[in-house]
Amino acid sequence: MSYPILKARSIPGSGSEIYLYLMQHVHVPSRLPHELLYAGQKKKLRSAYDPFLGFFPVGETFELSYAGGDMGLYTFTGKEKSPVFVKDLSEKSLMQLGLRDADPKEKVWNPNFVNYENLPQATKISNETATISLAKSISTFLCNYKDILYTEQDVVEMLITAIKKCDSKQMQYILHSNHVAWCISKYIETGVIEEDMKRQFYGQNNVDFYAKDIGTIMPSMLYTLALLGVSPAEMIKELDYNLYGIDEIANKLETYMYSEKIRSESCLV
Repeated sequence: MSYPILKARSIPGSGSEIYLYLMQHVHVPSRLPHELLYAGQKKKLRSAYDPFLGFFPVGETFELSYAGGDMGLYTFTGKEKSPVFVKDLSEKSLMQLGLRDADPKEKVWNPNFVNYENLPQATKISNETATISLAKSISTFLCNYKDILYTEQDVVEMLITAIKKCDSKQMQYILHSNHVAWCISKYIETGVIEEDMKRQFYGQNNVDFYAKDIGTIMPSMLYTLALLGVSPAEMIKELDYNLYGIDEIANKLETYMYSEKIRSESCLV
């Protein structure tokens, strides 16, 4: 089966084809969550109330405790892998940067504040886990609640329900699988069970917790709907809260999938 298509099929077993397609083309939507993050971080640079300053100030020296080390002078090289938080900087450095009253938990410099092409390979793979986790969520949910021979139309209905109702079982399956994938990739990277991993996903977490996870997985959800003939730009209007930058991603997906459809149809002529 070749995607994108104009309309999802209701043929039993056809859903497995979109599952396989997602697993084989994870690299296409994987860049979208980073673009969403990058756009949001850029917005922070223009805010007088946010301490975020972008990528590391290469060649500059500050007094800080970097990556758990002792407090001391540190000169940035641009090859650092760990972000710097407000709490990592000394009082002198905070005053120097005008961040004395900033939230200690907020990031000041982030190694991932670069274009997608410049991300480390390990980070790109981590982004791809979102699409892999979505494919697994679709398969697990529909095999349990629908039928092993689920259809493409079943996939469409599942994703539409998840977008329209963020508290639905469909969305909870998707978010849980995404969170598991994130925890695993982070553990492989650090080898440490960090605090965020200890959070029970099905707990009473705050809105920001869910918004972050939905922001990570939504591009892959819209990508899948676009593959099955559903307009991402129209579908995202059903999301019941504002997710920064997602409209732009939906429009990009719509343009991309439309051009791919034209290309695939022209090959058949």
